[in-house]
Amino acid sequence: MDNRTFGSLPEAVQNYGTRAEIGVDGNCGFAQIGPDIQQGEAEFVEIVDTGDPSADASLAATKALQALEARLGVKMTHWVGQSHPRHC
Repeated sequence: MDNRTFGSLPEAVQNYGTRAEIGVDGNCGFAQIGPDIQQGEAEFVEIVDTGDPSADASLAATKALQALEARLGVKMTHWVGQSHPRHC
């Protein structure tokens, strides 16, 4: 995690750790920790159309992860959810 004590981390990080799912929902890329957005934490970033739908969606998901990290104040690892264009 980081150099803070566990108790000083945001509640969602204490409950769900620092491994986020990234993916696409509608016209937004997202990053979330926890089982869903009601119980965990999530950020959404609108997809900007540059002509490459897969790259555009991937970039939006990455930006959502960066926004979630910034808001929670922790660096996160991530996994690619089924909705992500680069999911295998």
